[in-house]
Amino acid sequence: DHQEGGGGRGARKLTRGDPERMAGRQTGAPPGGVMRYRTCLRNTILEACRVRPNWKETDSDTDWDICWADVPWMREHFDSLQLDVHQRVNHFRNHYELTRKDLMVKNLKRAKKQLEREDRASEAANYDFFPVTFILPNEYQMFVEEFKRNNVTWIAKPIGRAQGRGIFLFNDLRDVKSWKQAHDQRGGGQKDKDKPEIDVEVYVAQKYIENPYLVGGKKFDLRLYCLVTSYSPLTI
Repeated sequence: DHQEGGGGRGARKLTRGDPERMAGRQTGAPPGGVMRYRTCLRNTILEACRVRPNWKETDSDTDWDICWADVPWMREHFDSLQLDVHQRVNHFRNHYELTRKDLMVKNLKRAKKQLEREDRASEAANYDFFPVTFILPNEYQMFVEEFKRNNVTWIAKPIGRAQGRGIFLFNDLRDVKSWKQAHDQRGGGQKDKDKPEIDVEVYVAQKYIENPYLVGGKKFDLRLYCLVTSYSPLTI
């Protein structure tokens, strides 16, 4: 759900000659009592929309009340749309700043440092809910320094995958030698043109929580969902 949008080519604007739409804009309600939805998805989302009373599908890129879009559509259209008060989309701009593992860690660290700079140490201390994390290969050297200080198990996760794909545990630097080679090649000054550039997938490496809370002797996770309707101001 997001209402932010910049002007530009293709932006839809209201006119004084359209009183019904003006009324909808002022109240935040869809004009005419009919909810016009647009979606490029052909799955459960479409089925759920179709069974709702007074919901009508439209293929217009701009004339809708709810647009349930995929990420490519958002990247192509969002910056050229000027959304009315009653219009909603299912993504926030730059949502990957929180949904991609490396960017989420970067922003958590940034928020903590900002609080520390503002002498808000007690608030900064609350950012202890995520383990020590490094981004490989970019932060490989810092990772190695921390790795050598503690003989613990680490967990490595690809930044852009989900459902546990690509995750592995390690406690030996030889298990991440590909990231070392890529780091050395990128930071070694002049590149050897005769050697192909080492292409490795970006990972986050975190200290593995070895004593987690267990239920029936087994690890578990809770997937909690909340609806965030605005980030500025934050509304949950």
